[in-house]
Amino acid sequence: MTKIFLTGVTGLVGSSFVVALLRERDDVEIVCMVRPDYTGAVLPRVRETLREQCEFDGCMEDFEKVMSKVSVVGGDVTSMVPSELVKLPELAGVNTIFHCAADVNLGKDPTGKTFRINYEGTVNMLELAKLLKVDTFHYVSTAYVAGKLCGRAMEAVPEDLGFNNPYEESKYKAELLVRNSGIPYTIYRPAIITGRRKDGRIRRPLAFYRILEFLAKMKKHHCGKTKQNPVDEIYMPINFNVTPSEHVYFVPIDYVQEAITALFQKPVHNQTYHVTGNSPISTRNIDRTICEFLRLTGVKVARDDSDPNQDDRLSVRFLSDLLPYFASDIVFDQSNIIRDLGEQAIAWEFGTEGLRTMICSYYSDFFPEVEWLRDLVKISNANHGK
Repeated sequence: MTKIFLTGVTGLVGSSFVVALLRERDDVEIVCMVRPDYTGAVLPRVRETLREQCEFDGCMEDFEKVMSKVSVVGGDVTSMVPSELVKLPELAGVNTIFHCAADVNLGKDPTGKTFRINYEGTVNMLELAKLLKVDTFHYVSTAYVAGKLCGRAMEAVPEDLGFNNPYEESKYKAELLVRNSGIPYTIYRPAIITGRRKDGRIRRPLAFYRILEFLAKMKKHHCGKTKQNPVDEIYMPINFNVTPSEHVYFVPIDYVQEAITALFQKPVHNQTYHVTGNSPISTRNIDRTICEFLRLTGVKVARDDSDPNQDDRLSVRFLSDLLPYFASDIVFDQSNIIRDLGEQAIAWEFGTEGLRTMICSYYSDFFPEVEWLRDLVKISNANHGK
């Protein structure tokens, strides 16, 4: 019997992993640690998250089966006391830790929250692992522990070449803790998580989706001032002031789910895996695809030292934390993934059609009441034979 103590069940990666693994395996139990809600309850939050995940995965018939193998304890990776937590009866027999909880804020960290959760939280989890004498420690990191590297990032100990934000640095330092813990480990490094391959849908949008929200709101604002119909093409000069990349790694959530679930069930031998796919898309193609959908001209991505206009300054204010990822020159090596999962695991291609489908699904699912966006979805699908 494998008994897992898991953090981060309410996040995209944690919930998708739990559902996929428990649907496959009858010899697994999972103890989830979550922060209590305002009433002090913990189980309802987990139950609702996993219900949503089962619905998203199209397996509601397995929901009660999944829940029958899940127990929940209240707690937080930053405030937990490992020597007290280990005494809980729910943790008896735990032989594996899956540490997925993280603060994914890509901006500044003035209060130190990101480091407390990502670094100090990992310190606590490793201390708990040693007290429990677990066999293995699984850690969900990020591909961007590579930071400001230019070139190929290997699935090995990353170099410290500087970082774009405290998030990257905190995950880098947490990885080093795991590597030096003496506990057999597996480290998973996802890239920029996006909607699934078949229809572009995602249960909860993160990171990149803020660009889609920003540009849609800016178009609506411009059309309000000029009395134009937002369904029509408009000129909206905005420059995202970075050098465009040829290698932006969007990774569909269903691939992340499949890859991590499969790798988890492999023998643990202190390996790291880039869960990034091997189908990067260029920043220019991202810009072109978004603008084609929203029917915008004037939006560009280019290094430009001239004085910014008002909209340029707004883009920096709301999106500056995302821009380094559209200028990154990292290429993620896939050697360990290919060796352990085979070439077929990364044979899929994201491409501009995958991006277009994701854009349509995002606006349809999260802005269903916005008529002009619904119209643009219909136009885009018609133009692409959908």
